[in-house]
Amino acid sequence: MPEGWAEFHDAIVEVHAGAAEGAEERWLVMRYLAPEIAREGGSLGYEDVAMEMDALCNGQALATAKAHESPIDQIIIALMDRVVERGQPDPAATQFIASYVVTEAGCEWQ
Repeated sequence: MPEGWAEFHDAIVEVHAGAAEGAEERWLVMRYLAPEIAREGGSLGYEDVAMEMDALCNGQALATAKAHESPIDQIIIALMDRVVERGQPDPAATQFIASYVVTEAGCEWQ
């Protein structure tokens, strides 16, 4: 992996409906700017960054989740080749997104 391939952009905590009626889950969405994943001009594909996404979850994201005042149930790691507003489509953007459940052992890929 080239050094500096991804730069932290932002962290967002979202509240989602849980599996049980009336239950809530907190998701920590960690977003990183990674221009090298761009379809045009980029040099990294999903296979190149998948293990790095696991490392981002078990590193910075897990530390952020543990420091949050409310328990975090799920961590989302999002890589984007350009800044994309959360929840807004951008067909020209390349994004890789991985979802993890927080366990005692760390991040478990979903």
